[in-house]
Amino acid sequence: MGLTVIASAFTACGEENNSSQSGDDSLTSATLESDDDEDYTTGDASLDNIRNQDEIGENELLVISFGTSFNDNRRLTIGAIEDSLEKAFPDYSVRRGFTANIVIDHINRRDGFLIDDVEAALKRAESNGVKTLVVQPTHLMNGFEYNDIIKEVGNHADSFDKVVFGEPLLTSDDDFKRVEQAIVDWTKEYDDGKTAICFMGHGTESESNAVYQKMQALLTADGHTNYFVGTVEASPSLEDVIAAVKAGDYERVILEPLMVVAGDHANNDMAGDDENSWKSAFKAEGYEVECLLRGLGENEAIRQIYIDHAQAAIDSISEKSESQHATVPPEEVGYDGMQAIGADSLNAGEYHISVDSSSSMFKIADCVLKVDEDKNMTADIMINSKSYDYLFMGTGEQALADDGGNFISYTVNGAEQSVFTIPVEALDKEIQCAALSAKKQEWYDRTLVFRADSLPDEAFSESRYNTVESLGISDGDYTVKATLEGGSGHTSVQSPAKLTVKDGTATAEIIFSSNKYDYVVVNGEKYLPVSMEENSIFEIPVTGFDYKMPISADTIAMSQPYEIEYTLYFDSETIR
Repeated sequence: MGLTVIASAFTACGEENNSSQSGDDSLTSATLESDDDEDYTTGDASLDNIRNQDEIGENELLVISFGTSFNDNRRLTIGAIEDSLEKAFPDYSVRRGFTANIVIDHINRRDGFLIDDVEAALKRAESNGVKTLVVQPTHLMNGFEYNDIIKEVGNHADSFDKVVFGEPLLTSDDDFKRVEQAIVDWTKEYDDGKTAICFMGHGTESESNAVYQKMQALLTADGHTNYFVGTVEASPSLEDVIAAVKAGDYERVILEPLMVVAGDHANNDMAGDDENSWKSAFKAEGYEVECLLRGLGENEAIRQIYIDHAQAAIDSISEKSESQHATVPPEEVGYDGMQAIGADSLNAGEYHISVDSSSSMFKIADCVLKVDEDKNMTADIMINSKSYDYLFMGTGEQALADDGGNFISYTVNGAEQSVFTIPVEALDKEIQCAALSAKKQEWYDRTLVFRADSLPDEAFSESRYNTVESLGISDGDYTVKATLEGGSGHTSVQSPAKLTVKDGTATAEIIFSSNKYDYVVVNGEKYLPVSMEENSIFEIPVTGFDYKMPISADTIAMSQPYEIEYTLYFDSETIR
């Protein structure tokens, strides 16, 4: 999945929306259409080294950031991190990649400088013959966008001999201690006993949002009880921080971003004159307020952590076996509590099906499941490359011991995809296979799960759930207990939910605990909200009761739209 950000679809948020990013621009499509109307200046873009030069050499250190259109702060934060990495690793060419195309386009249109996005940076590395690629994100945490970067780079990993990843800023307990010490040392001149020092992060729907609570707990445990951490989009909220400050005896408040750059969020959401800004909110409570508009990237101690993470990644190259050409970590496949479904439960036919793969380098673009009358299952899996010569149903070690009689070769379809036809033992079950790299001629283990919940209802020979008809529910208005599972676990839906049955079809009103969802997908159909004021509210079909009905919901709380998979469980015994 590419990291292209579509301007017309959302407001880019940057730092820590999903996992945290390196920037924090909030640029809307209207902003992009009216660059000349900016009533502020962000500095001279020509002073920034955009690091998209060719002649890279065989060793590259690609620094991936969300990005920011604030020119001076980009140079003082992201640029400073890149400069520090270049000084620390003279044997590597340091290059830049931004994940936010909305930021890239804005800078290009306004200032005439084109910064590489991740895809362009990877293609530049390929065309320059890079053999060893070290990827160091400037993200704060390991969340959605960090994982997307791993996938994006993984799609190109066969172009390089070795690919390794540095960790985000806040990964280990030691990282937290070092960041704590860095921000305390940075603000010690304000620590006079009468000043509350408040840091503003972005916040995210991801589980990684817990880093903010962890940082707060660490500061408090170490005696820095006048330090407070909050977020723009999640918890702790501004209201939480104000309540905590009011519980103390403080006269003054210092506001500073807990973000790598001090871009739009810092300048507007934190330090802006709007009545909803952090500065205005604290002033309204009677505090003297001072805003420090500086990003964490300006702090030398913070930059050293990124250097150490890149060093660990580089050190891992020599520690890896020469047969391992990339350190893209395996991904979890399937879902909790899944139970294997055999061909006996399916009707004969051909069905498009989703497949989870444990490796982003073995990304399945499409798959057709085939069930014959004798209840045999095979799948045509399609890959958008010629990276693999053969598949083997088993481990790489077993493939090496095979005489080749069980190797599965591929054909090429009209879309120039490699098509492998493999046996499928069962759906919702981990299936082991190995893939022979065309470039390396080495076997790599992969785990696949063919997802039953992606099949249409007509694929199943027996109903998997209760229906309006089987329960004998008459047309009318009801309520039903609704339970949402999935995602980070922070989102819920209002229960009981309104249930309407008309002409034998059930529809439920789903009220999310957040107003950041702009559509829901049920059985491949997209449903738009009936309201997004205080909560995102949808009217969706109930495909069945007493089972975990798969849905996906698109959140705009991230720095890019992101579909999150959930399940909804409607308990028929609670229908009233």
